[in-house]
Amino acid sequence: MKERHYKQQLSAFADQEMNKEDRQVIAEHLMNCDECRREYHDVRLGAGLASRLEQVDAPESVWRGIEAELNRSAPRLEAFSKPSWFSLRQVGAFATAVVVVGLLSFFVYNGLFTGSRTMYVSTGVPANPGPHEHNVTIAPSQTTEPSGTTTANRSDQQLPTSADTPPAVQTDATFFPVETITGTPKIGDAAGGGRLAVGEYLETDARSRARIEVAEIGNVEIAPNSRVKLVGTSEKQHRLSLERGGLHAKIAAPPRLFIVDTPSAAAVDLGCEYTLDVDQQGNSKLNVKSGFVALERDGRESIVPAGASCFTMKGKGLGTPFSTAATPEFERALRNFDFGSGGSRAVNEIVNKARAYDIITLWHMLSRVSTNDRQQVYDALAKFVPPPLGVTRDGILSLNKDQLERWRASVEDAWFE
Repeated sequence: MKERHYKQQLSAFADQEMNKEDRQVIAEHLMNCDECRREYHDVRLGAGLASRLEQVDAPESVWRGIEAELNRSAPRLEAFSKPSWFSLRQVGAFATAVVVVGLLSFFVYNGLFTGSRTMYVSTGVPANPGPHEHNVTIAPSQTTEPSGTTTANRSDQQLPTSADTPPAVQTDATFFPVETITGTPKIGDAAGGGRLAVGEYLETDARSRARIEVAEIGNVEIAPNSRVKLVGTSEKQHRLSLERGGLHAKIAAPPRLFIVDTPSAAAVDLGCEYTLDVDQQGNSKLNVKSGFVALERDGRESIVPAGASCFTMKGKGLGTPFSTAATPEFERALRNFDFGSGGSRAVNEIVNKARAYDIITLWHMLSRVSTNDRQQVYDALAKFVPPPLGVTRDGILSLNKDQLERWRASVEDAWFE
């Protein structure tokens, strides 16, 4: 079956001109489709440049030139016979339109390609520069060649593309707006809402809740008794740090644009809605409501889909994702496998208690168990989701990366059915 792409909808997606459900579908597609992701980058770049063009009034001499051109054209037009559908007024209007379009093209060309000009570029493409944007100075009038020679006003200069190195960025102070929901949350020493700047902490007590607006991609609601820091914000990434407490994030954006650090892992948003809780010891629990979240730590990754949860433990790393419908016995055996000393005994218990909704857990365990235990995990998963064509028992037991990924796709298809 031919893969479906969403190139025609990417402009509306970038401008947030579609409903939440459609945005979620496209955000999840962008996670896996390099072709559409490159197209989306170009859409945002082009729209950002176009919306930031400086508006310049044409000088009086230009308007006098237009008027003179029309006056010269009028006598010649009178020499033609006038059909009923072709009046002198129509000819004048057409000539005016041609000249105006030509002038506009001239000014747009000059605005983009000549001189040194300050432009505002934002992937979110708002109508006016906002607090999360950067001033970008593009000076194509002079460049330095590798040999050290300098050239001026080169005719072969081009606007940056997705494959180019972005221009130097001069970043102003950035922040996220904060809304008080209940109580008196504090930003630094100040009580109440306001704005959370990079490096500042937002704290809530037992009676306080707050909502953080994350640029133009969503919001994060902060639970009582929480402490969160704005680590950084830019066009490429927005990053919070949850030191304790909880948050509920609703994000509609391309993958890896929004990240939340915890003492035990990083929650990387892949276009989703989720809750994240951190206890006093720095351990965390993630619960995904829609989309996907990747938990990452020390080169390892747990991909948690909607309807699944995952624990992390400070000093011991990532746990294995499990269904929110898993039995307490299954969850207890999994925690023993992840953070205890369960070993093969825990693996055997997990396999024997596994049900159809435990397939996400079984797939992750394939690469986390010993060679001897991998066979029974393979058999348990194959019972619920047969390996697709080209995926073999030997390939999985040897942890062939391509075959593991192909089976994961089948597992996720079955998960969302």
